[in-house]
Amino acid sequence: MIAILVGTNRPGSNTARVARHVASIHRALGAEVRLVDLGALPADSFGPAAYGARPDAVQAAADVLLQADGLVVVTPEYNGGLPGALKYFIDLLPFPASFERRPVCFVGLAAGQWGALRPIEQLQAIFGYRNAYLYPERVFIPGIHDALDADGNLADAKIDARLRDQAAGFQRFVRALPPAPSIDRLGVCSWSLQPASAAELVSRLAGTGVRALQLHLDPLRENPAAWADLVPLLESHGIRLLSGMMTTVGEDYTTLDTIRITGGVVPDATWEQNWENFQADIVLAKSLGLRLVTLHAGFLPHDDADPSFAKLLERIGRIADLFARHGLGISFETGQEDAPTLRSFLVRLNRGNVGVNFDPANMLLYDKGDPVAALRELAPWIRQVHLKDATRTATPGTWGAEVVVGTGEVDWVAFHRALRDIDFRGHLCLEREAGTQRVADLAAGAAFVRNLKY
Repeated sequence: MIAILVGTNRPGSNTARVARHVASIHRALGAEVRLVDLGALPADSFGPAAYGARPDAVQAAADVLLQADGLVVVTPEYNGGLPGALKYFIDLLPFPASFERRPVCFVGLAAGQWGALRPIEQLQAIFGYRNAYLYPERVFIPGIHDALDADGNLADAKIDARLRDQAAGFQRFVRALPPAPSIDRLGVCSWSLQPASAAELVSRLAGTGVRALQLHLDPLRENPAAWADLVPLLESHGIRLLSGMMTTVGEDYTTLDTIRITGGVVPDATWEQNWENFQADIVLAKSLGLRLVTLHAGFLPHDDADPSFAKLLERIGRIADLFARHGLGISFETGQEDAPTLRSFLVRLNRGNVGVNFDPANMLLYDKGDPVAALRELAPWIRQVHLKDATRTATPGTWGAEVVVGTGEVDWVAFHRALRDIDFRGHLCLEREAGTQRVADLAAGAAFVRNLKY
């Protein structure tokens, strides 16, 4: 995620206009973008009391920056320097986590001929002191009033080209560096908490010590009244949404045989209803600002001559294209087939918005191979990881047992080393689908992962 910081709290500022243009460039390059606008913060954010107790709005802005893979600061020049509000905001942010080893680049604008050269040099000194990684290609926009048209849009083609070159280079710079230490990639799968309402979800999540969610979309579609206050509740508690999940109609997990017959999009009897549900879930996902949705596609045939292979390939292709038309990615969960079979299917499918939601425990529960080896084989497609643990079955054709993360047969040290080796930067969502004390189990899993040394 790229955060764009509007470096002034002046109402209706040209800085905000330029920042929105910069944000659109980064989005066009495929990045998730969050805009932090000092002009949108309430007045008490800049009062003296804020030094003692960080205001909620400042904390929310800080939470965005702490999760940013890279930061773009857009600043004007006021009296030969950076705006006082920008320096004040920087001083309120957590130290040292806000900028420690975080990639940062700068865009400056001014009415004069130097385009905020001096404030950017001042900011480089500040961010250098805070151990940020400074991207060297700066963009200066002089004569800002002439650079914008009557509607406030950037009208200078040469400046626009420089901004585009900077954005492309900065995104490469970000990808070439390890993630900043403050980035917390942990989330919880909402269905693990078995909530009946938004309030119950937020309450139970608090007990896990995690502040991010993969959200089960189907309950929102099926019972909108119970979930109407979800967004304000999440915002007021500083909870981030990472991705969505949807299930297919009629799934029966009683035995391996029942889920093989009923799971995913293979059964003809449930296909039309599933197709209708997918379309409704897309609307929900977009309204929540999600970019990724995961599901179980069903058992993939090992032999592409199997009649169900062509049907599954066609249906998943339709689903992928539907999601692509709405700018969404879709990922299928591992476990119901071995890694070579899934890899072969993905190559045949050949859809850029399709990936894998990797679940190491499922590889054990379904007895489909070594999770670490499978992770490495599927590396190019992995978009998200479920943190779940299990013991492998001793009786072929039956389930293994799901257990608390850190107490099963997943080799978590080797698994996390493999994640590091493949340069995985996505989210890690804790999942618990068994047991009667799930909040405590998820909290234990989170503590185990955070304390893991690899």
